[in-house]
Amino acid sequence: MKKLLIILCFTSSIKVLSQERRTFLYASIYDEIGTVSNTHIINLNTKQGTFTNDNGEFRILAKANDSLQISFIGYESKIFKVESKHFSIQENKIELKKVTIELDEVTIKEHNLLGYISSDTKHIKTEKEINAETLKLPNAGSRILTPAERRLYTGMGGRPLKLEGFGFIFSTDYIINSISGRLKKLKKEKAIEDTEKRIQHIRNNYRVYILHELKIIHEDLTRFIYFIENSNNFYPSLLADEITMISFLKLKSEEFKKLNPQNYKPN
Repeated sequence: MKKLLIILCFTSSIKVLSQERRTFLYASIYDEIGTVSNTHIINLNTKQGTFTNDNGEFRILAKANDSLQISFIGYESKIFKVESKHFSIQENKIELKKVTIELDEVTIKEHNLLGYISSDTKHIKTEKEINAETLKLPNAGSRILTPAERRLYTGMGGRPLKLEGFGFIFSTDYIINSISGRLKKLKKEKAIEDTEKRIQHIRNNYRVYILHELKIIHEDLTRFIYFIENSNNFYPSLLADEITMISFLKLKSEEFKKLNPQNYKPN
């Protein structure tokens, strides 16, 4: 009877501990084929996240009643409810289901390729590339300026010169364009170009996640991207790690949906 009482007390203490203090929860993610690496896991209670390793395994601080959001492009997002039993010696396996993503139409043209690299490369016509590097011109290999950067650089008359004892000496173009206001206009054009580059970066890297995971309708995609780009925390999140950016996008998607209730039903 005394031994039974000790065992019951020990079991109770484990349950209480798992409910009050967070400890590492170990689990693995898999689909119908095998394990899924690089899956994104966020503890919705602590806002902390992690990714699965090459074997589909992960660990994250959690306690009983915490909710883990598990997502990966091409799979249905899943909310995993943590229970006390998940901290025992049993192996925790979480299954993800794939979703069908429709791709744009692809036109296949006729060709005379056979499918063998050794022979097909002989049929492909290539021309020698002519550029600054192949011609060995000065400054070859340096970063190519964008149109807005080039106009601004020209408007400033190049870089200011620094002469010993005189400080910086600016070109006549810089002085004239500063007085006329043209330099201010060129800087504004450069800022607009930078904004468009950031927007294109979001479209290229997070389009599928925004449409399929955050459930933003296709008609609102451009509006949503401009909405997050105008947010105060956008640039710091963009420069931070992937988890920070994804958490930022999720938060902004909820705000966006509240501002557009006609297109989004509350969960």
